[in-house]
Amino acid sequence: MKKLITLCTVALAFLSATTFAETLKVASWNIAWLGSHEYNKRSDADYKELARYATQLDADVIAMQEVESAEWARKILGDDYEFFFTTKDWVQRVGVAVRKNSGYKAKGIEYIELDQGLARRGMDVTLTKNGKSVRLLAVHMKSGCFDKALDQASIAKMPSSNKKEEYAKTACAELAKQAVPLEAWVDARAKEGVPFMLLGDFNRRFVRDIALNHTEIQGLWQAIDDEGTEALWTPTIKAESGCWGGYYKDYIDHIIFDPKAKARYVENSFEQLVFEQKYSREVSQNLSDHCPISVELAL
Repeated sequence: MKKLITLCTVALAFLSATTFAETLKVASWNIAWLGSHEYNKRSDADYKELARYATQLDADVIAMQEVESAEWARKILGDDYEFFFTTKDWVQRVGVAVRKNSGYKAKGIEYIELDQGLARRGMDVTLTKNGKSVRLLAVHMKSGCFDKALDQASIAKMPSSNKKEEYAKTACAELAKQAVPLEAWVDARAKEGVPFMLLGDFNRRFVRDIALNHTEIQGLWQAIDDEGTEALWTPTIKAESGCWGGYYKDYIDHIIFDPKAKARYVENSFEQLVFEQKYSREVSQNLSDHCPISVELAL
């Protein structure tokens, strides 16, 4: 009887800890030319609709891509967030929004090393609460090389007989350069020992990296995913995107965990917020061609 009571006490304690554990919702959203560029032709109604989706997303932390500044981010997120943005003179900046009432102290620094050629910098943010920290790197990697091999020999063999082929070849060369500092950041964080995550628009279909069996110098996923403390995981590898009717089923937006952060992942919490509107080029430009994705962490 005493053994039964003890077992029940342990079970109740476990359920209580699980039920009442504090969670942090972390999201990534490429909001497509949210800034002063002529490509942004949004109306007041469009901003209102984006704000509605932001409210529905209801994330504590949002990694943002293609947003010019905090001023533009506030158009859809309001004044409830603290913002950290890269400073490169380009409207497609990378930023991180942290909800002010989350209880987390946030510290952000630019990861300039990702700026290889015509590429964007990363935003490195550390969140700390009650002496515990998690570190995030928000990125927007070079677009145009979604699954091609990144080694120099393969890139050299890529055709370049027209502008489209030239762009793809240049994109792969620049993404290959970015892979080096991206891997270096992962290596440094693994040595640091703090739970970490990488999130954003990687412009890379990791599921294809794996399917094509790329080597470490050929695939972006293989470049950053190592063994032990550097063994990474992302729910997007085994999921299909439903954004805009699932036109592109393979994700290029990802939220990546190291083993310590993965231990805090709330099972089955990965979500993609799919827009309700029917796809058209104009509608996707007014909202975004990317749907936000999110996960929850139990802290």
